[in-house]
Amino acid sequence: MDFTNKHQRHYFFLYETGRETPWKYTELEPGNEIFISVCSTFAGHVVRGNPTENLDGKVRHNLGTVVELAWERQANGTNRSWGYISLLEGCDGGAVLTSTDGSGVTTGFSKNILVGAPFKALSNKTDGSVVLDRTVEPGANVAALKYELCLLDPLREAFIIQTFRPVVVTENGRWDLTFYPGTY
Repeated sequence: MDFTNKHQRHYFFLYETGRETPWKYTELEPGNEIFISVCSTFAGHVVRGNPTENLDGKVRHNLGTVVELAWERQANGTNRSWGYISLLEGCDGGAVLTSTDGSGVTTGFSKNILVGAPFKALSNKTDGSVVLDRTVEPGANVAALKYELCLLDPLREAFIIQTFRPVVVTENGRWDLTFYPGTY
């Protein structure tokens, strides 16, 4: 199986908390960057996907790596933001979230943990692409949970189990978010 998709354009979708359809989306060539502006009170998540699935207007498609983000206005007028990488709803590849406020704070992982995953830990997105299955109810996959815990540190790299959430903060309200090869 090809878990890299290095030579195709990729789509990324921003969902506001509580909404079933994307708020914004963008298409990128591998290796390119884009700046996306959100309002100072945005709370939601970013996922990779495809327009046919994510823009179908039916349900939120979230089987895969989820980057949770939220902003809050500070008393001094600046915007603080917090975020983390979640694999609770599955994993379709690595992602790293890094603060740009000079603190060096980061969370996430760049290795492609789909490669070598046990068959019983895998599932399929609506479009058929292969991912590591969800690790929470309903339908929690114990094999996926055990596999992810063998490869990743839940205290620093990803939200895998409900007990630990590796949240990081950026004091200037800006992030460097990188998605690494996976399935799209």
